Amino acid sequence: MNHCSNLLLLPYVPGLDGSYAFSTNDVMDSRPEDARSHLLTRNLEFAQNQVGLQVHNGRGQGHFDGVTHPRERPKLASPCHRGTHADIKRASERGHMGDGSAPPPRLLVVKGTFEQFGGAERDLLNNLPAWTERFDVTLATLNLPTDARNMLDDANIPYLTPVIEWNSPTGTWAELRALASRQSSNRWISMLDLTEQITGLREIIANIDAVHITSGIGSLEMSGLIPNHIPIHYHCLEPHRGLYEDVLHRSVDGKPKQNLTLTKLLLGKQRNRDQKFVSRLIKRKKTRMSGNSPWIKKRISEVYGLDSGLLLPTVDLSTWSKGENKCGNYVVTIGRASHVKGTWETIEMLSGTGLSLSLVGGGNKEDLALLQSHAKKLDVKLTIMPRLTQDDLVSLVKGARAVVSLAYGEPFGLTPIESQAAGTPALMVDEGGFRYTVEDSVSGRLLPRGDWNKWHQALEQAKDLQIREKWSEAGRKNITNMGLTPNNQANMLSKIFDFSEEE
Repeated sequence: MNHCSNLLLLPYVPGLDGSYAFSTNDVMDSRPEDARSHLLTRNLEFAQNQVGLQVHNGRGQGHFDGVTHPRERPKLASPCHRGTHADIKRASERGHMGDGSAPPPRLLVVKGTFEQFGGAERDLLNNLPAWTERFDVTLATLNLPTDARNMLDDANIPYLTPVIEWNSPTGTWAELRALASRQSSNRWISMLDLTEQITGLREIIANIDAVHITSGIGSLEMSGLIPNHIPIHYHCLEPHRGLYEDVLHRSVDGKPKQNLTLTKLLLGKQRNRDQKFVSRLIKRKKTRMSGNSPWIKKRISEVYGLDSGLLLPTVDLSTWSKGENKCGNYVVTIGRASHVKGTWETIEMLSGTGLSLSLVGGGNKEDLALLQSHAKKLDVKLTIMPRLTQDDLVSLVKGARAVVSLAYGEPFGLTPIESQAAGTPALMVDEGGFRYTVEDSVSGRLLPRGDWNKWHQALEQAKDLQIREKWSEAGRKNITNMGLTPNNQANMLSKIFDFSEEE
């Protein structure tokens, strides 16, 4: 039976992003690489052994007990290759840690793809320059957009990418067959001997002291190539919500896109694969796992049954302190229009207040059309801004009555942190990570979902200039106490690996 015939039996297989659209092109594009990845994945153990052959003999060294001895740096295969990439301009040229005699630990930072280049991706790139004060950093990824490359080049941070850029497959067949996981495994193996920057991952892995993996599509798939004696830190920003929750399988108005029980059943293969990757990683002797908030630590325990540490994100307070604060007749919500961000309910909440809504993040055409119609019925003016520069975003937030969010299970709650830094009241739903970044009636408001009267009262509070200043001052103190700076994060990561110089 041909592939199309098979797929006709399952016309509405769910995607992890909540998409149910089907295209036969997904089948034709994905099958050849799926077949190759199946063979290559079976040879993963062989690839690991080959990496291990080139690693120094100190397999028994306790990497979590201190810095390993210096080893000779790998050299570029091509002496004329660009000087801003891997294996040149290393930390020995940038300066040493401590007494100036010992080079910093060599850290390989892994992120499956920067394809979406959203908040999580930008947060990682913004923090890497501070990490270079503690580590000799190299980044490895399967997809690195031009903007991201420019940021790394400006910071003089080397990176490795595949010869052929990898794009995560989409569509129903891709999701049903877990093609993103299979293909990314394939592509990581292909980078062992050759990358776009000539130097292969094999040489880098043979000369590193530790690995930091940031969660996301295609990230964990690389962990199987790391020899067991090399410590790994896995930074889980959140367990995959498409696998373990139904919020991504609902339309913007909250209605299920398909029977949720069937959706859960059809995603079983991917869920099992995710569990196996995490289980295999944690069974290594030198692996540590961190969430990015107390809420995510709780979710990691619920989903994987594991205890985890904590590595908080960061915020640049100086960026949000620029400009003049005003109190306009609009509120701001940040995030792509979707059910998980609570966009539909945000419009309902504003009905009758006379305030307009500025949505930063855009969305697909169908969802935006539904939202505009919903807003029109409820007499709420809706302005949609797909993407803003940082300066424009700061200006928009500082001129708003409040920044609001009714997001479901927000992992950390960086939006209220930024709002507090800008001096604008943060009104958040009393759920998820918001509970750890907002103290009700002290640095903002935590409000019950669906009780719009309480939200309206909070919006009236947000007009009071004294209350605005009081909440903002308390919020800034909380930010300082939490230590949400890139340097503090770098120090914490160093402690996680026990590379810290502190006694």
